[in-house]
Amino acid sequence: MIRDHRPYYLKKAYLGFENFYANWFLRPQLEHLGTELTIFQPWNAVIFGSPIRIGDYANIICSADHKVRLSIWAEKKDISGITIGNYCLICPGVRISSADEIRIGDSCMLAAGVYITDADWHDIYDRTAAGSTAPVILEDNVWIGDRATVCKGVTIGKNSIVG
Repeated sequence: MIRDHRPYYLKKAYLGFENFYANWFLRPQLEHLGTELTIFQPWNAVIFGSPIRIGDYANIICSADHKVRLSIWAEKKDISGITIGNYCLICPGVRISSADEIRIGDSCMLAAGVYITDADWHDIYDRTAAGSTAPVILEDNVWIGDRATVCKGVTIGKNSIVG
């Protein structure tokens, strides 16, 4: 049997620092942050707006060149915001932009570069007018493939794969 000489204590200290950073800097920006959340390189996560909720045992992978962006640009006050379920995986470069409601169910996977939006963000002719919105719902066990775009008004059923 080959002996493993890698310094496990260094990895444990680094993961502890990432966990501290996520709890100290990201948790106050979120309405709810579940237990046992793992965010790799949490300093590369961009969170803007409220309400954003992340469930238990979620894994979010960020990188310096592909930041994970969760943002809410709401025109009205009573919105549902972004809800990410339990046991979800979010890969680098994912952008979720909400003006009304984006709901991601349990055990969903979002591959690198996925973009999810629930709004047009502006009118075609009058670019100063707000665009229309419609909720986006991803039910349980959905896998959104690399660089896919999910636009407003879409509901993706249970156990689906979108590529």
